[in-house]
Amino acid sequence: MKAGVLHCRCSKCFTVPARKRVRKRVPALTLLSLPEEVLLCVLQCLSAEDLLAVRAVHSQLRDIIDNHSSVWARVSFRDTWPSPNTVWLFERAAEKGNFEAAVKLGIAYLYNEGPLLSDEGRADVCGRKASQFFSLAESLRSPTADPFIWVFIRPPWSPTGSCCKAVVFDRLKAECETNVVSVYQARRGPLLHCLARVLQLFDDDKRAEALTLLEESSQSGCLQSAYLLWEHNRKTAALFVTMYMADPGRYLQFIRTLRDYAAKGCWEAQLSLAKVCSSDNPLGLEQRACADLVAQLFRSCPPVPRRRAEEVLRQGINDTMRYILVDWLVEVTTMKDFSSLTLHVTVGCVDRYLALRSVPKARLQLLGIACMVVCTRYISKDILTIREAVWLTDNTYKYEDLVRMMGEVISVLEGKIRTPTLLDYGQVLLSLLPLERLSVHLFSYLCELTLLYSALTTYSSAHLANATLLLTRALHHYAPIWPIQLAEYTGFSKQDLVPCAVLLYVKCFSKDVPKDYRHMSLTGVKQRFEDEAYQHISKEKVIDFKELCEVLEVPEVEPYMVLPSLTGQPADIHTFLSSPSSNSKRRREESLPVHRGSFVATPTAELSTQEETLVGDMLDWSLDTSCSGYEGDQESEGEKEAKEGEISSSVQPLPRTPNCTAEPSPAMMTVSVRGTKRKRSMKERGASGTDRESPFPHSSQPTSTAQATPLSRVSALPPIPLHS
Repeated sequence: MKAGVLHCRCSKCFTVPARKRVRKRVPALTLLSLPEEVLLCVLQCLSAEDLLAVRAVHSQLRDIIDNHSSVWARVSFRDTWPSPNTVWLFERAAEKGNFEAAVKLGIAYLYNEGPLLSDEGRADVCGRKASQFFSLAESLRSPTADPFIWVFIRPPWSPTGSCCKAVVFDRLKAECETNVVSVYQARRGPLLHCLARVLQLFDDDKRAEALTLLEESSQSGCLQSAYLLWEHNRKTAALFVTMYMADPGRYLQFIRTLRDYAAKGCWEAQLSLAKVCSSDNPLGLEQRACADLVAQLFRSCPPVPRRRAEEVLRQGINDTMRYILVDWLVEVTTMKDFSSLTLHVTVGCVDRYLALRSVPKARLQLLGIACMVVCTRYISKDILTIREAVWLTDNTYKYEDLVRMMGEVISVLEGKIRTPTLLDYGQVLLSLLPLERLSVHLFSYLCELTLLYSALTTYSSAHLANATLLLTRALHHYAPIWPIQLAEYTGFSKQDLVPCAVLLYVKCFSKDVPKDYRHMSLTGVKQRFEDEAYQHISKEKVIDFKELCEVLEVPEVEPYMVLPSLTGQPADIHTFLSSPSSNSKRRREESLPVHRGSFVATPTAELSTQEETLVGDMLDWSLDTSCSGYEGDQESEGEKEAKEGEISSSVQPLPRTPNCTAEPSPAMMTVSVRGTKRKRSMKERGASGTDRESPFPHSSQPTSTAQATPLSRVSALPPIPLHS
């Protein structure tokens, strides 16, 4: 190439290769690239299994997880239960402040379900471990929360052998006596409250000790104990009348104490204060101020999450499935003579659980019966034992399945069992403006009907209670239908309640009642209120929709609604159909065959007269409160072994007879029985006026003191195997 010669930059004369541009590689983003605060938020959302997997990836992740207690405190143990291989993980999380791990460990050790321990001294070892984690779980809750661990150690205890619950009680009592310094005062209060609640369920000889523990718990700052002491003083013979007549100043101070408890957040005190102020004006306030005080109770009702219904539907739980479950729970309540409050609290726990956790269709019945087991221990004196609950599900689930579901329920609900219900607000309304006895029964009937329909759960309990009262007054032609006094004391006007009342009427009095796959109408609530104790209120003829609209002074426009229908496959709802009560009152299609084998939900065998007698004796043994009681829940090893030997030597598989339509498996001793006579049927219980417990004390209806007795017909034989 000659000098001074210019060349173009074409590809022929310009042969100098062009410099290639090297792109800088962007560094890959990993978990370690995130800020530590963001990384902690990610780790706190993982399950325990995923957290262990992430911990094994990198040493830096291991150090972050091990050095931050918040990660272990918020790790999820969803659908995971302590086992010999994972108990160390639960214990580590519990020590770091994980409430779910502490609750599941306490229940697992209490029932010896999960961690494998030696048989030698098992009750003592399990009791010490259970008391440790129960105490830890109670300390992790808010100081104003209602203590709950007494629900699991409440009597009756095992009459013979070693009882794990008694060991837990003694260990908790020793802990309270040891930790008396001020540092442990906040922790002693809930524990002393639990010990007092347990002693209150014993005979009178321990009531004095229970009051002493309540006083110590109140001095330690437990608000619930302070309210229970106030309630005890109120129930003292004619205290209110004597105090008001003899010393009005002392009575005023008594009501002011209640107002202080209500101001601190005790909703039981708020409820009592509202009932006192609605029937009287003990504080000497102006009428407007007294009305505002009562209305504050209704305004403070917790709102219903807007997405609750959508979340449940997204899980595959439709209205029909929920209807079938609640109807079945109503039958259990009727059969065991539980109060209406127990039923409302149970359904409330089911709805709150479904709003937070998804449940497979096959385990929905397990959730319902687990909530009822927990709620009966919290509310009723007579409980539903775990063994009876398993029998009521037609042996669909095992003993350990129910124990684990109880742990899931308590951990998801964070130990909050009792919440304000429709009946609580109903007591305030009926004390504000009392109704006739028949109208009170109608109000109770409507309250239980509201439990069946998920569309009504979108309203708060306070709103629904007022709408139910409005509908009751409309159906019984009260005038005025919504007095000014009700509007002032509740904060709800007639216009606010009419849409809900109309929807309530359309839902509750619809003739299109859902049916199960056997084409049997699900009318558990209606059958429950056909009893004479409720003056046969469910048989009363109600006004038609047109007349109701005229009474409410609204246009005759029926609200749009989708009636529950049996759209699922029989296999999807099979687990809801193990009815514990009689099906004789159920309506059956005339076109169906009349033989009984077509109406059963499990493989069955028709029995001869001799076999029915044998099965009847076995049924009486299984539900006899004198021998079952708390036996299904106790941890007495010696008694369980003795029971196992007794049953194995006395119960033999039934031989096949010419009347059998299906031969049961030797491994399955569960047989469906129709027409088996019980010890005492509903008609044989004498005066029906004492067979029901009214949810409203002022309705002048006696409280039921009868023992829990099943109906005259049952659909399944109780399960034979015992938990060991």
